[in-house]
Amino acid sequence: MLFGASIAGDIFKALLQGLPPGAVYALVAIGFALTYKTSGVFNFAFGAQAYVSAAMFFKMRIVWGWSVVPCVIFSVFILAPAIGLLLERLIFRSLRTTAALPKLVLTVGLSVAIPNLFDEIANYKIVPGQTPEGIANNGNNVFYKPFGDTYSFNRNEIVAMGVALVAALLLAVLFRFTALGLRMRSVVESSRLTELNGIAADRVSAFSWALSSLFAGMAGVLIAPRFQTLSSPDFFHLMVVAIAAAAIGRLVSLPLALAGGLGLGFFIAELNTFLPRWSADYTWLAPIQKNLTPAIPFVVLFLVLVLMPSIRRARDGGDPLAGVDPPPGVSGGVRPDPKRVLYGRIATVVAIAVIGIVVLTRADQAWLFIVTQAVLMALIFLSITVLTGMAGEISLAQGAFAAIGGFAAFQFSYEHSMSPLVAAVLGALIAAAAGAVLSLPIRRLGGVWTAIATLAFAYFFDAVIVQMSWVSGGVSVLQSTYVKRPTLGPIDFASDKSFLVLAVVMLALVALIVTALQAGTFGKTLAAVRGSEVAAQSIGISPARLRLMAFAISSAIAALGGSLLAMQQENVNYPTNFPPFIAIFWVVVVTVIGVRSVKGALWAGAAFSLFDPVILKGAVFGWILRSPDSIPSFFPLSSSWMFILFGLGAIQFAKHPEGVLEEQQAKRAKKYQKKLDKAAQHAAESSKSTGEGESVNANEAANT
Repeated sequence: MLFGASIAGDIFKALLQGLPPGAVYALVAIGFALTYKTSGVFNFAFGAQAYVSAAMFFKMRIVWGWSVVPCVIFSVFILAPAIGLLLERLIFRSLRTTAALPKLVLTVGLSVAIPNLFDEIANYKIVPGQTPEGIANNGNNVFYKPFGDTYSFNRNEIVAMGVALVAALLLAVLFRFTALGLRMRSVVESSRLTELNGIAADRVSAFSWALSSLFAGMAGVLIAPRFQTLSSPDFFHLMVVAIAAAAIGRLVSLPLALAGGLGLGFFIAELNTFLPRWSADYTWLAPIQKNLTPAIPFVVLFLVLVLMPSIRRARDGGDPLAGVDPPPGVSGGVRPDPKRVLYGRIATVVAIAVIGIVVLTRADQAWLFIVTQAVLMALIFLSITVLTGMAGEISLAQGAFAAIGGFAAFQFSYEHSMSPLVAAVLGALIAAAAGAVLSLPIRRLGGVWTAIATLAFAYFFDAVIVQMSWVSGGVSVLQSTYVKRPTLGPIDFASDKSFLVLAVVMLALVALIVTALQAGTFGKTLAAVRGSEVAAQSIGISPARLRLMAFAISSAIAALGGSLLAMQQENVNYPTNFPPFIAIFWVVVVTVIGVRSVKGALWAGAAFSLFDPVILKGAVFGWILRSPDSIPSFFPLSSSWMFILFGLGAIQFAKHPEGVLEEQQAKRAKKYQKKLDKAAQHAAESSKSTGEGESVNANEAANT
């Protein structure tokens, strides 16, 4: 009886402990579901919007010394809705009928651009170790004990729980009992049908974005005191956790989002209470216990996506009246100028040869390092070309697969004395198997759900797998994952120049393989599945098998690039090279420049590695002016501008999914086609006039 009472008491205490974080998760999940419910946009930038309001509140309250009320009014009720209105008016209004996947990439880009843009405009600097204040006076230090000594709540926790409950009730009333709520939902379904009924769809959509952004700002300000330091990656991480709670209601049910957030908090608290006891009895749980708790939201998210039938059956919808629009212009079917294409290829080869000669003969060690990194990043980006450009699937876990290659190179070469090149091949095989296994449970997911599932896997890998000793050597040596440079017979690639040659050779081989795959049967069948999965199945094509192959090939390429990157730096450097947030930015860079071609991956690798030192640091002006001392004084610019520019560049991708390179190529092809049409028209007119002249001469001769 005493044992039962003790267990019941521990369960009740864990429930109380899970209530404050559960309310936090619920508040963010409600805001996230509100954004999706009222705009139809899977808004990865929700966490970025919350960060802006929280950082603005922090700056006004701590740096400027304002009182709480004006700080809340400006950061939550003015700044947050203003951001939502700007996003709706300048970006999403023109993209209302765009497919879900381009809008997903756009919101991922905005999630990178918005925090960095705010930091630059507001001159906000992270203050390490300084915990943000909440809206309650001395909120983290004043506690209340409504259940005696079982558990105490501080003021900030009570305020967050109260706001989450009131917000859920008010939103439920709005959508269930008001005409405005019905109009907000109808605009998501079909803006044209609502306009035919006399409703101003643009105004309703603007109000929806302002309201959802208001909740983002409110959530950010209330959640900020839970962080030791106010930084944007923490808010993105929190947004991923909120997706796990909101996904229970398919992102549209606010009551289920509230229940999901609270349930997630309770579940984590119960595990924290009982898992240490279980690990004492079952020793095999001990290594998992330390890292399992942070990964619980991602495990829940993955299981919800895979196991819920309603999500497996979900597909990206569209406006039923979208057919009234004129067909969009396409780049296909326009014949490019063959001479221009030939000249472009020759110029590209010559430029690469000249750059290679200059780098190998004149570049110092720093520039050799940067150029080699650009080559290896292009190799990794080819994995995105295979999976996204060819298969039409967006994976946000490419950093995890690249890290598998890096850790395999570390384990096999350093710990087991294998050749680094053999270790790289083994790492590619392991990553291919991991990618194939990952594709099995998510093969029936559609659209944005595949991207979310891979994001959950990436964060699980980051929270659990990386910490394992058989992967990284353990947390204590995570920064000491040494990888040596390879040798091949008499050739030693220890020098930076010789390793650059190796990297270029490997990139060329993989690029040729990807080009062959794209032009062969594999690429054609993937294009068929991407165009119409049902039609492809009707002719005997298996979409599930093709996705498995695409995931395996893409993962192997990413791992090969990751292992070579680890060899170049002689260390895996996981926190710098492969964390989930940086890997998400990879997708933005490649899709903006051109995800459908090998050339796009090459340019993306160069942009990712060279944009900061060449453009933002002003090195290009030093080269032009032939003196580093002549670089203009306003250089160097902050590295944040790279994230801002490429993040905002995702807007162009949403309008032109083919990317910048193919868009420019299509424009040149259209100009060439116009020249051909004019030449043909001129020839026809000349032929017609010549024929008329011959007819007149023949008539005159007959009359004579």
